[in-house]
Amino acid sequence: MAPSFKDFTIALSGSFPGQKQANLINYINSNGGKHSAKVTDSCTHLVTSQKDFDNPSPKVKQASDRPNTKIVSLEWLLDSVEAKKKVKETQYLVAATPKSKDITNGKKRARAESVGNDKPSQALDGNNKQEPPAKKQKDGQKAKSESIRIPIDEGCPLDPDARVYIDDTGVIYDAALNQTNVGNNNNKFYRIQVLGTSKTYKTWTRWGRVGEHGQSAILGDDSLDDAIRQFEKKFKDKTGHNWANRLDGPKKNKYTFLERNYEEDSSEDEKDLLGAGSRRGSKKSLGSENKVVVESTLPKPVQRLMQLIFNQAYFDTTMMEMSYDANKLPLGKLSKRTLKTGFERLEELAELLANPALADEQHNMPFADAVMELTNSYYSVIPHSFGRNRPPMIGSDERLKKEVDLLESLSDMEIANEIMKDASVTDEKGNVTHPLDRQYAGLGMQEMTPLDNTSNEFKQLRDYLIQSHGYTHHLQLKVQDIFRIERCGELDRFSNSPFANPKTSDRRLLWHGSRCTNFGGILSQGLRIAPPEAPVSGYAFGKGIYMADISTKSANYCFAHSSGNIGLLLLCEAELGKPMLELSGGDPSAGAMAKSQGCIATWGKGGTAPRGWKDAGCVREGLRGVLMPDTTQPPGPSGVDGAYLLYNEYIAYDVAQIRLRYLFRVEMK
Repeated sequence: MAPSFKDFTIALSGSFPGQKQANLINYINSNGGKHSAKVTDSCTHLVTSQKDFDNPSPKVKQASDRPNTKIVSLEWLLDSVEAKKKVKETQYLVAATPKSKDITNGKKRARAESVGNDKPSQALDGNNKQEPPAKKQKDGQKAKSESIRIPIDEGCPLDPDARVYIDDTGVIYDAALNQTNVGNNNNKFYRIQVLGTSKTYKTWTRWGRVGEHGQSAILGDDSLDDAIRQFEKKFKDKTGHNWANRLDGPKKNKYTFLERNYEEDSSEDEKDLLGAGSRRGSKKSLGSENKVVVESTLPKPVQRLMQLIFNQAYFDTTMMEMSYDANKLPLGKLSKRTLKTGFERLEELAELLANPALADEQHNMPFADAVMELTNSYYSVIPHSFGRNRPPMIGSDERLKKEVDLLESLSDMEIANEIMKDASVTDEKGNVTHPLDRQYAGLGMQEMTPLDNTSNEFKQLRDYLIQSHGYTHHLQLKVQDIFRIERCGELDRFSNSPFANPKTSDRRLLWHGSRCTNFGGILSQGLRIAPPEAPVSGYAFGKGIYMADISTKSANYCFAHSSGNIGLLLLCEAELGKPMLELSGGDPSAGAMAKSQGCIATWGKGGTAPRGWKDAGCVREGLRGVLMPDTTQPPGPSGVDGAYLLYNEYIAYDVAQIRLRYLFRVEMK
């Protein structure tokens, strides 16, 4: 079959939210076409957006003057790549927006009860392999079960028996909208719901500044048709989109629709079991003499650990400290698509900060305005609460990194929330199990053994923690528990990976710290590398798993003040390989540099380092061959010239290089 764009010269104009221009150029060139940075007489197509056409850029004006240049939407390009042939341009031609018709990106959309046909963003994976254009998005915010109950918005005075309306196709008439404008100090919400009983229906609306209750109104003449009409009209007024197209990208100066997940209601019997399971020591049966509430079967240290990892109050504190608006999208309601979009917005900001010329080339506006517009777009997708303070501009790598940390933490907390929600209430014999046992089972661990604090294994590991303290760090560490851990399948992955080469092996026992609220995700899924859509500039040495040989360097990433001054630290067996890429300062392209030089890890060389290394077989025979710092002497000057870092950092670029070995519960003050 002939390439999609053979004999075509294609130019691009304007910005396409969620799309990287480099990816689009790759689609053109890899499918037989030629990309042109300018609109010339040989240019056959100009791919642009409706916005760029309505406020014509120089390229649009030049293409309009050339009768042989077709002006088409991005969907023409993506659909052609997906079809592996050029599709007819007729349906994709971009023209001035008629006021009487709903046209998005140059392609007419028919009104439907289901969600519109958006294409999710295209991305290149970490190995720079091109992914084909994704299939059209599945319907969003639909009820998947009749047992789903949608919470009515707070403060609604309607009949307590009223329910959020769900139509015959499962579409839930509940819209949470958000709008942020840094320049105007706006951070607003708008909530719309169709509520009804068996006889009457109304449209409920509430709006105001994030963090405040705001104002409200009740609309409609009691009929379902009018309530739906009022709902859809209000949605269109606020977002600029028809309700059927609610997943379309946000429009400038309009509200953004926040897609929500909805959980099924527990049955009444299940609620009873859950309640009973939390009453320790109760021997009363629940509807059956054979069902007995049991004590937790976990060792006491593991029980305390589960209480720490799955602590809802710590989740709330973490989200509040990171300025996330958990009232708008609480855990359990935040969709993966929303998180992915948030990462994509940050990637666009990262590209702009790295190359300010993109402000003019892609956004047709000054640099400061482009940063503000992308900041507004990000905050509108990922709701934040700043009180009456002006939302901060995401105009620096430091601020960008904070937002990347937020999205990564939200991803891990979502996993922990799923474990808490999905854990089975009874064991295989039908007996009610203790909530902590259910949470532990949800982690899927192969081993979690509390160490005897009088054992050599415990003492050696405690010494590594205490004696590898950084001289500039003021944290005081006190070990409470140490667990020997093993994740299911991780040993096989580690031992059989392409990195397990005895000739080039360099295995070390290194620290990794993270918030307690992240450990539901870490223990159940392992340490992970940032997704492709995350901005690489948010990581000092590129996207990877970061570790240290100084305990307090990793402990600073635990933010223990958010969890009662208790932090969790991992000791990881890491295959770093020989040689490592050695750098004395940060470089976000380190991952690509390492790969180009045949390295599988980067060593960020610090000014202070362990004075020597020893075989970790002294801790446990199963660690023989792994190196750990010799802590008989404190860390000292490394002698590295021009070291920008105070302490060493080690970055592995593949999860198969990591095996979790120990988990420390530490008091940090």
